[in-house]
Amino acid sequence: MDANQTAARLVIEQGPEPGQTFTLSSAPQTIGRSANNAIVINDAEISRRHAQLTPQGSSYVIEDLGSTNGTFVNGIRLNRPATLKHGDSVEFGDTVRLRFWAEGVATGVIHSATDDVPTPSLPPEPAPAYTQSPANYPEQIPAPPPTFDDFAAPDTAVSPNRNRILIGCGCLLVLACVVCVGTVLFLDSYNQGQLLYCGGLRPFWETVLGPLGFNPVCP
Repeated sequence: MDANQTAARLVIEQGPEPGQTFTLSSAPQTIGRSANNAIVINDAEISRRHAQLTPQGSSYVIEDLGSTNGTFVNGIRLNRPATLKHGDSVEFGDTVRLRFWAEGVATGVIHSATDDVPTPSLPPEPAPAYTQSPANYPEQIPAPPPTFDDFAAPDTAVSPNRNRILIGCGCLLVLACVVCVGTVLFLDSYNQGQLLYCGGLRPFWETVLGPLGFNPVCP
């Protein structure tokens, strides 16, 4: 490599040591929290053996090694190896972010003559509406203060007492139906139903059950 050129590198932008630079070699390098990695970043979000960088042509391929918190390139989580491009953001978990600088790119920002072009002045902003004279506005009549009726409950609201009354009436109706049915069943089975069918209600039962062949045996 020429002496004036710079090697490809990763620079920590967010993490335990912002600004720390890792120079990338021509051999595969692993990244992780453990000391036996080529690139060691001591952060809780990084696994002991988190990812691997492999040189490929003039760039590098990054691959996640089954880390817990994942490896991201430009915010997208890796599920397969990805080739890095100059300026790519590489994140490990949620707290560590590095920037990939390709080989031969200077670390500092190159100054361009176009940066010296003055910014054209902007036209003056119009005066805010509230700075205009009050004479330009019609007289405002203040609204009357709200009364108690404005905060009344809507007509559709149901009071708790009304709910209790409706529930009580429903329970009484069900209880009455159960008592009536139980009484009819009891009288039907008592003394072959003579007390039920042969009393004063006999015409009623003959009218209701007569078409069905009902013919009670009464003494």
